[in-house]
Amino acid sequence: MGKDIGGVIGATREAAAGAVATDAPRVDRDRAFPAESLRALADAGALGLIVPEEHGGVGGGLGSLAEACESVGAACASTGMVFLMHEVTAATVAIGGGPAAAELLPRMAAGTAVGTLAFSERGTGAHFYNPELKAVHKDGEVTISGRKSFVTSGGHADVYLVLVQGEAEGTADAYLVSRDDPGVRFDGAWDGLGMAGNSSIALELADVHAGDAARIGAAGKATELVFGVVAPFFLVGLAAVNVGIAAAAARAATEHAAGRRYPDGSSLAEIQHVQHLIADMDLATRQARLVVREAAALGDAGDESALVVIMEAKVAATEAAAFVTQKALEATGGQGYTPSLPVERHLRDARAGAVMAPTNAVLRNWIGKALAGLPVP
Repeated sequence: MGKDIGGVIGATREAAAGAVATDAPRVDRDRAFPAESLRALADAGALGLIVPEEHGGVGGGLGSLAEACESVGAACASTGMVFLMHEVTAATVAIGGGPAAAELLPRMAAGTAVGTLAFSERGTGAHFYNPELKAVHKDGEVTISGRKSFVTSGGHADVYLVLVQGEAEGTADAYLVSRDDPGVRFDGAWDGLGMAGNSSIALELADVHAGDAARIGAAGKATELVFGVVAPFFLVGLAAVNVGIAAAAARAATEHAAGRRYPDGSSLAEIQHVQHLIADMDLATRQARLVVREAAALGDAGDESALVVIMEAKVAATEAAAFVTQKALEATGGQGYTPSLPVERHLRDARAGAVMAPTNAVLRNWIGKALAGLPVP
């Protein structure tokens, strides 16, 4: 019998509210990779959430991912991104298949192999699905050389799914590369405004040997995996992480307002403007959550309208997170501007979502095209 999805999601919530939330201030302050939080999630069974049951996982879908990512994102956005990229990689490996999949997936489910994507390049920007990196095919061997940017968990993940141009023009392939493979190195340090612990750094590959055994999916078919698997799982998960950020900021601000007392005994929450801020935060968070849950449900059902709603979910949730965290700062004033409250951390973390590829501007183009019956992208 497979693991109970509800039980794993419940255990994930407990781990997020406990170990992950406890370590979040240190992860942010020290810009530390959240290794301890990841172990707590592995112990909860969360790292196998998307891995099929036959490979030791839970066999969850987009709905399960949304619930888990919201909980983890609320506790620590850095951990949320690391967790999300592992889950997206697991989904891609499971659905794409290949000789390496059966051996890797049980290790991903157990948390002994943490995975991530290496798709972005400086030259492609938001159009990460169209890589410039080429794999050299010669005498039955495949070697990869080049540089990938903004690789979440860079230097810490065990396996990296690298997107490269395929042999045929206009195609793409995805290969698994291990952290310890000869020719693999990492460059730089993550010094972004927020999500300080996600180690989003550059991956450099110098004649790294791959091959058919390391390829995920059929030759030349990686673009289909990008839009059919990576995009929905990443966009729903990222949206959910941002709903979590918004919910956490709203909760922190509301609790502060209710508990902040003046000499006459009245609370900050009794001021009408603060009440409006509290209401606006709650409304925006709930609205975003509903869009994300609808997107996940449509995706799991295979509804033909799912992709548009999934794209809209990312836009709605990331913009809600930016809106709510700003309102939370206004509600908490000077205290919110300091680390004495988590509001300033949530505010910084919420600024990343809109510019993560595909950016909200690109998604608006695609949404408009899709709704008008034009080809996407």
